[in-house]
Amino acid sequence: MKIERGKMKQQRKVRPTRLQKRTTAILKDNPDMPLGEAMRRAGYKPKTSWSPKQNFLGLKGTVVAMEQWREALRGSGLDEAKLIAKYNEWIDAVKIKSSLTGPDIEVPDYETQLKIKDDVRRDLGLPMEEKPAVELNVTLANLIREQKDKYGI
Repeated sequence: MKIERGKMKQQRKVRPTRLQKRTTAILKDNPDMPLGEAMRRAGYKPKTSWSPKQNFLGLKGTVVAMEQWREALRGSGLDEAKLIAKYNEWIDAVKIKSSLTGPDIEVPDYETQLKIKDDVRRDLGLPMEEKPAVELNVTLANLIREQKDKYGI
């Protein structure tokens, strides 16, 4: 039991560094930013930011900084239940369509639903949709052949 208490005291002493806090703040404001870029903007040396898993995510101070952020969110009233309710609202978003000749009707707000889609997928850990690559089926030989046919060369 004494050993466990000693470990708990030791864990409480771990505090995030200034750079860890700054990197966490940058990531909060820019969730799509690569971790290495956020580290560089926070003040880490470029060489350190090349291995963000080792030099940032693997450190106890980072874990403490992220936990402090979660606790701040919970303290503000933002918890999982509220996020789930908001996601449901966004996923089922509707808007009012007005008509001069008929009554106003509710229609799905696809714009809002599409905007939240990637955020929900990322938060749930689902794979992101890959945008289909545009295939350019134009080669130099095809262009030359078209020009020959068109101009009789």
